[in-house]
Amino acid sequence: MNLRNLFFVVNRLCFSKKNRGIVHIISLISLIGIAVGSLALLVVLSVFNGFTSVAETMMEKENPPILIQTIEGEKFQLDSVINKLQKDKSQKDNLTLVPIVEQTAMVSMGTAQSIVKLIGTNDEYFKYNALDTLLINNNSTFKHLDKDICILGVGLAFELGLGQGAEKMGIPLKITIPQTDNQEATVLEDMLQSCIVTFAGCFQSNSQLDEGYIFIHIDKARELLGYKNNEVTALYDIPKPNTNKQKYIQKRKAALKGIENIEAKNLLEQQSLYFRIVKSEKFAVYVILSFILFIATINILSSLIILYIQKQRMNYILRALGTTKRDLQRIYFYYGMTINIVGCILGIVLGLIICFLQQKFGLIKLAGENFVVDAFPVRIMFGDIIRIILIVIIIGTLTIRIVTNRLKIK
Repeated sequence: MNLRNLFFVVNRLCFSKKNRGIVHIISLISLIGIAVGSLALLVVLSVFNGFTSVAETMMEKENPPILIQTIEGEKFQLDSVINKLQKDKSQKDNLTLVPIVEQTAMVSMGTAQSIVKLIGTNDEYFKYNALDTLLINNNSTFKHLDKDICILGVGLAFELGLGQGAEKMGIPLKITIPQTDNQEATVLEDMLQSCIVTFAGCFQSNSQLDEGYIFIHIDKARELLGYKNNEVTALYDIPKPNTNKQKYIQKRKAALKGIENIEAKNLLEQQSLYFRIVKSEKFAVYVILSFILFIATINILSSLIILYIQKQRMNYILRALGTTKRDLQRIYFYYGMTINIVGCILGIVLGLIICFLQQKFGLIKLAGENFVVDAFPVRIMFGDIIRIILIVIIIGTLTIRIVTNRLKIK
């Protein structure tokens, strides 16, 4: 039997008005089950992608597109690295190179103390991460990082007791770090190095920067740590907007290959643990919801078996007309796959509609007020749609094929 005749028989089985009965009710339930499973898989993955995108956006405030540092994370000479990068052809796509001196420190004001991440940088930093535009106080007078001032996150300012208007009082903050090069010190004070900076304002970026970061001028940080004028612990490489970041990162890594002990990391490599966890969680979502799709497919098997029992007379007639056992098995197989595929397409279409509505209108809100976003974020990825279709087809093909091959056709 050719494919045209096979699909004619399948069409009659699926859509003929005379064939309405318990089989078609079970088949409709199976179709709805596949549709709901596909819809749920698409919606859950899209919301998962949405939250991941929000998290990545927040990470981009804390981490540069490209982080250049030594393999051991120690200080290095800035000049040789910058010369290499500026001579490379990819420099035309560079927005700025930001020198960074980073160190764990203790900041104190009176009796209030906190362990923080000290960032020494210059005004180029604000081209990449516009913290100067996020100041919730002193935003009218702050122009740039002077050598003797600091800005910090709103959470850290609150922890130190720096309230509204504190930036106008010239309040001094003490920054203390361990003095690692003084091995012979026996008194605690000799093991520590301190400096005084003036509080100039605080910012709110809705990221980890708000909680434990303090920014001072890079010259002040070098002076505190005993670094030379061209020494840094990291260099932020920032591409221009609308630059193909993937190609840019590859070119910058290639440009640095000649420098020993220096590496360049993209955002994925900087936060490798986070992205591995995200991939694992997404895989778990696929597995759990794929199991639900498998349960829905079992209903199709039930309708196939009942249909086979109900259509014994049709089987005999088709066999008498010369239809082979293989062709009859194919008829029942295509019948099951029709339900499977139609349910999948229906579920994906409905899922896309729900996702678009959520993106446009934010129909389902997040409970609470202290969130970065008001409604559940949604990000539809074409790759997820393809994977859902493949999962439905693979599960359906395997289970339906096993059942149809076991039908006892005489």
